[in-house]
Amino acid sequence: MREFAWPQRSPPDPGADPARSWTGEPETPLHLGILRRELRVAALAGLGPADATDDDVDGLLLAVEELASNALRHGRPPARVTVTVTPTGWLVDVSDAAPERPPTPAIGRDPALGGLGLHLVDRLCDGHGWLVDGGRKHVWAHLVCAAAQPPGGVAARLRKEAALLTAALPNPATVCVPGRLDDLREDVVSDLFTALRGALANVTRHAHARTADVTVTVTAGVLTLRVVDDGVGIQGARPDVDLADLTRRATWHGGSLSVEPEPAGGTAVTWTVCAPRRPELRTPDGSSRVPGQVQDLADDAARRLHSRSPPG
Repeated sequence: MREFAWPQRSPPDPGADPARSWTGEPETPLHLGILRRELRVAALAGLGPADATDDDVDGLLLAVEELASNALRHGRPPARVTVTVTPTGWLVDVSDAAPERPPTPAIGRDPALGGLGLHLVDRLCDGHGWLVDGGRKHVWAHLVCAAAQPPGGVAARLRKEAALLTAALPNPATVCVPGRLDDLREDVVSDLFTALRGALANVTRHAHARTADVTVTVTAGVLTLRVVDDGVGIQGARPDVDLADLTRRATWHGGSLSVEPEPAGGTAVTWTVCAPRRPELRTPDGSSRVPGQVQDLADDAARRLHSRSPPG
């Protein structure tokens, strides 16, 4: 794992009209999911540089998810997210009322204890830092469009994330992604990364494994993440509460989680969800976005907000 500190420094000047910004105040992880969808709608409707691609927007939403999740888990409410458009991308500012708790990336500690998301944001952005202002801690990251994005899309990010999470094992995880993931809906991709982190955290924390095999497939609208380790198996490892969160996330997407012993030893974790593709976001000639489909995304977020209760 590359060691780095989250430096205490001021963010760059956005260099653009500060009125082109979006603000949300997540109160719970469930509410953060709703706000993430609202931010996606805003980005698709023009909150971004003119040359921003759908993959750029995915990177923005992933960074917001990671920084805001840290604020909810380790900060003090209220948490506030501000995204401001810059000439080359977005400046993300996530603040909370715990200035005495600086962002602390995981370095040489148990992956299950958190902090790995900061490494992922570091890879996505071209600048990051934090400062205290008005009694609040502000954690910021500047994301630029396509030129600074990791090559290869979601599959490449999955491979890098798996390597990061299993760096402490004798052999890093192998990752097989035979299909295309880049056009999956953003909320499914975000929860896929969460499921990967949870499954591999259990491998490194409890399984006493030498390595793990990760396979991600999409078949007939169903996304399956399968993580198989060569450790001591279910009977030899104590259960981890992280699996309860993965079950809730699978249920949210109409799927399920199974944890089963492997015949030759070790454990197989299978996370399966419905995986709708994103609607096309541009006209066939690529000249403009499709307003009706953007409205569909907004309507979907509203329906989820008003018709679903928090997962139990």
